[in-house]
Amino acid sequence: MRLLKDNKGQMRIIEAFFASILLFSILTLVPAPRNAGSTNNQTLISMGQNALMNLDNNGYLSELIENQSWTTLGKCIQSAFPPTVWFNLTVFDENNTALNNISISSGSPVNEQISSLDYVCVSQNPNYSIYLIRLQLAVVS
Repeated sequence: MRLLKDNKGQMRIIEAFFASILLFSILTLVPAPRNAGSTNNQTLISMGQNALMNLDNNGYLSELIENQSWTTLGKCIQSAFPPTVWFNLTVFDENNTALNNISISSGSPVNEQISSLDYVCVSQNPNYSIYLIRLQLAVVS
């Protein structure tokens, strides 16, 4: 009689059953995170172009360059990429002379497969300065 009234063991089995259903549904419904190695060269270049074009909106990029706000420029670029993307940025003038005297990067290169893109930025001031921005990107492996 006493064994029929003791339901603690049955409740534990039911709890374990529901917990296993919950775990299996999470594994099947939630997509697996993408592997950093699956990001290819074209994806990095597209991300870099989008980041630079967004910064160049309304002349903000050229304003940062003219004011030599290299730290702010680096923070803006870093916020545009996920933490798994390494970047290095160099700004050149029309004579192909590097303008930034400090390194604008997220550290040292971490991968041998570095993608590079060049972006032309024109200032909106009356002097009409042209800048070439070289952005190098790699996936942290």
